[in-house]
Amino acid sequence: MVVKMTKHLKTVKASLIMGILLLSAIAIFSAPVSAQRSKLFSFPSYIDVTFDSGPLNEDLAIDKSVNVPLNITYRTDIPENFGRLLPWQLRNIFLFGSMIGPMQKIHIDVVDMPTWADIYVTSADIFVNIPFKGEEAPQQVSLVISPREEAPAVPQSIVLHFTALTIGRITGQEREVQIPFTPSFIPSIEINVENPIREAGPHQSVNYKITVQNLGNKKARVYPDIQNDKPRWTPTINPPHLDVYPGSTGEFYFSVYTPYDFGWHNERGKFDIKFTYKIFPVREDAPVGGPDTISLTITNLGFSTPGFEMITLFAAAIILGIILKKRSMSKP
Repeated sequence: MVVKMTKHLKTVKASLIMGILLLSAIAIFSAPVSAQRSKLFSFPSYIDVTFDSGPLNEDLAIDKSVNVPLNITYRTDIPENFGRLLPWQLRNIFLFGSMIGPMQKIHIDVVDMPTWADIYVTSADIFVNIPFKGEEAPQQVSLVISPREEAPAVPQSIVLHFTALTIGRITGQEREVQIPFTPSFIPSIEINVENPIREAGPHQSVNYKITVQNLGNKKARVYPDIQNDKPRWTPTINPPHLDVYPGSTGEFYFSVYTPYDFGWHNERGKFDIKFTYKIFPVREDAPVGGPDTISLTITNLGFSTPGFEMITLFAAAIILGIILKKRSMSKP
């Protein structure tokens, strides 16, 4: 009986000692540590990010959403066998500052959000288990990009900022990833011309200034084409093309000489000019705008005597000579 009581007391004593040691360890490991001590017993973490560039290989359509899968992997340098001989409570307290091992939160921000597109991540916060060295904690989210009409059709890129928190002795981590893309070209122009309907006499030059404004989202090259060419009217348009920046204007000049065959003229010349426009620098796979057509009408009204001008001038010179001669003879 005495032996049993002695053994029981020894067991209680051992349990008390283990409890005191456990509480002491908890107090030591859970107590705040200095920066220097924390640095000596800290483990770095890493964020790896890859994305599927397939949806970005072509220009992004305007007002349509494109999903870009993001593959996020979280890693640490905690040795695989670290603290395996310790009770799991002590190991967690030493690593994370609590008995229950927490999950790591990774926050995702879009840096410098453009005003000409809707861009967001399907999950701005993701949670992963904290792995040991040699293990990985993967997660996947999607980046959604939807360019608007005002999006410039030039190569762009957005920056995603990833942040992992510092948890206990696991150091925090930050990572930035650039994702390039190009909004598609929206071909659009506005054409203005003053007084498209005019009247002129035979053998007169009629000139029009045609103003073209680029309403698209990229520098465009505009080409004019006179459709119903009338050789007797000798129409021309210059320059042969214009390069116009978005929101800017350029001018074409259309000129025509009215016919001057002998006789009375009362005829109309109608000229349709078609304008097409492409992204500049010109790409064969880019969309072509137009054709946008304007019509110019000129009425040739009046009498023409081609070839008789010199005869009339010569006759006038003879008559003037006769008058002058008579005046000289009449003087005393």
